[in-house]
Amino acid sequence: MALTLLVITAGAASAQETRVETQRVEATPRIEMLRLNGSVSAPRTSQISSAESGLVSTLNVDLGSRVRQGERLLTLDSREAELERQRTQANIDQARAERDDARRLLNEANQLAEQEHIAASEQRQRQNALAAAEAALAAQRAEQALWELRVSRHEVTAPFDALITQRDTQLGEWVTPGDTLMTLIDIDALTIDFSVPFSAYAQMDDATLEVRQKGDDQWYTAQPQAQVPQDTSSRQFLLRADPSEARTLLPGMAVEGRLRIEGETGPSVPRDALIRRPDGSVSVWLARQQDDEWRAVEQRVEIGSGFEGNVAVHEGVEVGERVIVVGNERLEQDQTLTLNDDKE
Repeated sequence: MALTLLVITAGAASAQETRVETQRVEATPRIEMLRLNGSVSAPRTSQISSAESGLVSTLNVDLGSRVRQGERLLTLDSREAELERQRTQANIDQARAERDDARRLLNEANQLAEQEHIAASEQRQRQNALAAAEAALAAQRAEQALWELRVSRHEVTAPFDALITQRDTQLGEWVTPGDTLMTLIDIDALTIDFSVPFSAYAQMDDATLEVRQKGDDQWYTAQPQAQVPQDTSSRQFLLRADPSEARTLLPGMAVEGRLRIEGETGPSVPRDALIRRPDGSVSVWLARQQDDEWRAVEQRVEIGSGFEGNVAVHEGVEVGERVIVVGNERLEQDQTLTLNDDKE
């Protein structure tokens, strides 16, 4: 009697140890989540210089100033250029007078030619004189336009709405073309640059990018703008994105990114179903019916990337199979199971 009771008690304990929970293997998209590190950049950055040499006579902005497109930044002393412009105006007036005189002489020659009172050679000479006078007037007008352009270049203006982040000149300094006078950055047109492995290049059409500042809990959607291959030795490409929803970014800030890449559909299992062996292999325990009983079957699997608690399985299981997710720690091959979730 005592021996019978002992056997019954041991059988009850064994049944308790083999109680498990399962989930059906589902077909889900192959989703890979890449973690990226990037930085904020300002593609519209301009190092302003002058097209003319001269002394800085006025400075209209300072470090940190916000400027609008076309706003004056500084002016150079333009008195010499202005005098040259006035001289060309006087030359235009003289050339116009000479042109008008040549035209009058040609008109007289034409009238005399009708009466045959002037030689044909004289008439042609006056025609040539008028053409030369008109050419001289055109040259003087071009000279004046040149000096008007040079006068206007003594005023340096902002090429776009921007923030002054550096100023490299002072009042009274002599500057020459090519000298950097100040640096402008358009902080309203920032981008975020990431280095991404080449393996993701062909999958960017189905990728979704989110970004956030270091230490921030809020993720923002960012729109990829360009994918530019870099040095092949790095095996990476430049991903440039528009952080349209992120409002507190500044050039140079460090930014985190996560790139969600969605691939083909295939079987996936919960991460809790995976059993990692000391030899590096990975397996799962399946619940299969044999002779009207549920039995444990260990199955090695080839896994892929994981997403939101599920892991893609490339080989080893089929969609619809039951994978054990609770109670799979000490199972043995062909062990009898009791399914807590069995509704069949």
